[in-house]
Amino acid sequence: MLTMFWWTAFVVLLIDQLTKLWALASLEWDRPLPVIPGYFYLTLTPNTGIAFGMLSGKGWLTIPLTLVVAGFLIIYQLRARPPRGISLLTGMLLGGALGNFVDRLRLGFVVDMFDFVIWPVFNVADVAITVSLVGLMAVQLFAREEPAQSESAEEPRS
Repeated sequence: MLTMFWWTAFVVLLIDQLTKLWALASLEWDRPLPVIPGYFYLTLTPNTGIAFGMLSGKGWLTIPLTLVVAGFLIIYQLRARPPRGISLLTGMLLGGALGNFVDRLRLGFVVDMFDFVIWPVFNVADVAITVSLVGLMAVQLFAREEPAQSESAEEPRS
């Protein structure tokens, strides 16, 4: 399901970059625009760190990590040819990783804008990465292994 992987990665990257371009053109830095006052705001925020603003100013550390992850995901898709669901999840992971990667290369920081007050400000790429990782963990936790067939279960030879 290589095409599912590539299409998903492309769509996530496209939506992420379009929402960031819209936010940069429409919002003011660190000035919350209420959507649901008290609960949800659009707050244009530069993230120079990594996830949840940790390691502020050291986001550049993710550049080589993103290249390694992207390479691993592509090689995995080419060699393993996983089922559709896994291709969808890994495509989301690649698209999200590339969305934030593009920001770091182009701007030196990641553009965040979704602000739920009780959670750090985030973007579409962050959602895709989080959903894909949770999905991949769920697959690992709940996937049923096919029972190995023993020789005694085979039909007798005549």
